[in-house]
Amino acid sequence: MTELAVSFKGREILVNYLAAASLLTFGFLIYSFHPYYIQFFSEQARELFLYCWGAYLVLLPFYYTTLPTGYPTKSRLFWLAAAGFLRRSLSAEEKVAVLAVVVKLFFLPLMIAWLFHHAKETLFHLDVLMANGNFFPNGFWLLFNIVFLVDVGCFTVGYAVEHPRLGNEIRSVEPTAVGWIVTLICYPPFNGATQQMLGWHSGDYPAFEHPLAQYLSAALILAALVIYAWASAALNLKASNLTHRGIVDGGPYAWVRHPAYIAKNFSWWIGSLPILYGYAQRDASDLIYGIIGVAGWSAIYYLRAMTEERHLGADPAYAAYCEKVRYKFIPGVW
Repeated sequence: MTELAVSFKGREILVNYLAAASLLTFGFLIYSFHPYYIQFFSEQARELFLYCWGAYLVLLPFYYTTLPTGYPTKSRLFWLAAAGFLRRSLSAEEKVAVLAVVVKLFFLPLMIAWLFHHAKETLFHLDVLMANGNFFPNGFWLLFNIVFLVDVGCFTVGYAVEHPRLGNEIRSVEPTAVGWIVTLICYPPFNGATQQMLGWHSGDYPAFEHPLAQYLSAALILAALVIYAWASAALNLKASNLTHRGIVDGGPYAWVRHPAYIAKNFSWWIGSLPILYGYAQRDASDLIYGIIGVAGWSAIYYLRAMTEERHLGADPAYAAYCEKVRYKFIPGVW
């Protein structure tokens, strides 16, 4: 490599680094010092953000040395778009970059905090299970947290790492307000308003009076959540919300197009049964409100699936995938 080429590569790495470091620092400050997030995240989670922020700043230069010369990074395109926003129309690449940066800054801290939470809970319930030996509920909670550790782990890496050699570049981002709204209202801070409107009428470990019903419901919930985590593992480095990073047709995606959504909602409906039964014993209006609430959450996830299909449908590869996998949620049925 000539001296001129080395000099150009060095300047490019520096520009990319400054662009990314400024965005990371902005996100770090928001999630560490905004009053809502100070209350929402634990002190340990916010301390973890500090370590992750520092690690990113140290590792980014090495990451950028692995990119092809002239590769348009999302962070650099973001600042180019910001600089030209009032003077010209943004290019398609810049629009994708702006939305991709928003997606990453919104979701990555949530995933990091939840990854830490489920790791801590996994170790705690492992200790409890080894001490007490009772699978219900100790083993249930251990497996429950392992499932979400796998799920959140995949999404954490998916948001944190994007590289052409890994085949997980963000090609496009959900372009409609509806697609963004139905996704964001499922996550903090927006899910608080959703829960206030619909309520929450389900339990992760439903309390049935009969032991057999208790064990069966717990087993069904775990089975559903294993499928949920399997779907995340199948997405692998492409795991992220609101983005198109390539078509995945392996794992449960070989059977249905939205395995994670149907699995999660199935677990919610199982978890709602004793609560809805209690409502029915108390007042019919409570039962109706509870059913509407659970159905409302399911409707949100149905809209998420439909907006994703519309978004991904712009790619001929997804149309071919839909021809191959005809069912959205339930094999052979729907």
